[in-house]
Amino acid sequence: MPYSVAVAGSTHNSLILAQSLQSSGNFSLELIITPQPKPSGRKQLPVENPLLSWAKIKNLKTILIDNKIEKKYFDDNLYSRPDFLLVVDFGYILAEWLIAWPKVAAVNVHPSALPRWRGSAPAQMVLLHGEPVSAVSLIQIIAKLDSGPIVSQYPFTVGTNWTQTEYYQHSFELMAQKLPIDLELLSQGKITPKPQPSDSPTPLARKIQKSDAFVAWFEVQQAMVGGQNAIKLERAVRAYHPWPSLWTNLPTKKGESRLKILSVHLDKQQQLVLDQVQIEGQQPALWNQVKNNLRD
Repeated sequence: MPYSVAVAGSTHNSLILAQSLQSSGNFSLELIITPQPKPSGRKQLPVENPLLSWAKIKNLKTILIDNKIEKKYFDDNLYSRPDFLLVVDFGYILAEWLIAWPKVAAVNVHPSALPRWRGSAPAQMVLLHGEPVSAVSLIQIIAKLDSGPIVSQYPFTVGTNWTQTEYYQHSFELMAQKLPIDLELLSQGKITPKPQPSDSPTPLARKIQKSDAFVAWFEVQQAMVGGQNAIKLERAVRAYHPWPSLWTNLPTKKGESRLKILSVHLDKQQQLVLDQVQIEGQQPALWNQVKNNLRD
């Protein structure tokens, strides 16, 4: 008899893990819990998230969440309790009644070496701090953010040229290989989750804002002649790509223009070399094509 699972999520990462459970043959996806389609683009047309689109193709039962999670939707008369509730990139705080809803456990996949980097932006923090190794963790959910007992944790080496995209992709693809077996072992009592320490050794990896990715132009200039600032900004370019992108106000002959720094590298002297950039309102271009616009 397959284990029943409800999946709460929205992104491609959620989809990767849902697909891994379905394809294993030992799990039945009973319910998908996901946000309503959000308006997007100039015409503000509603766009479905990847998990919702896939659920429709597979004809899976779906609960669409708007502003908050309504308990009435989880009445036993509508949906029977699943063995597991898997929460990945969901974006909502879970009430205690929902954490207690599944028969075995509510679990979450977090792409950091917990208790390091609890919060919504672990990849960005790992890259900003130049950490050479990290991990992806499967935890039981408790009320305190990312602090539940660790079911399993898989370490990996962080690529020296990774952006947040490669970091997250590697994390979730690695867990997708392990998740079906780990949940089965957890249900059978063959895994004893390990409690985390109450406090994390790192600050909260809070949600990234556009303002976090701003750097003053003089700092970029300093980095272009070397020093620790060059290493710092090289990491920041990768950590903030593709969103919000490291950006600065570039002094041009026509006044200041917002400049996104899309890719860089360090030369043999550890000086920052700008590669691809984008002036607001224009297409991406090579820095050598843009720098002629600099104010003297």
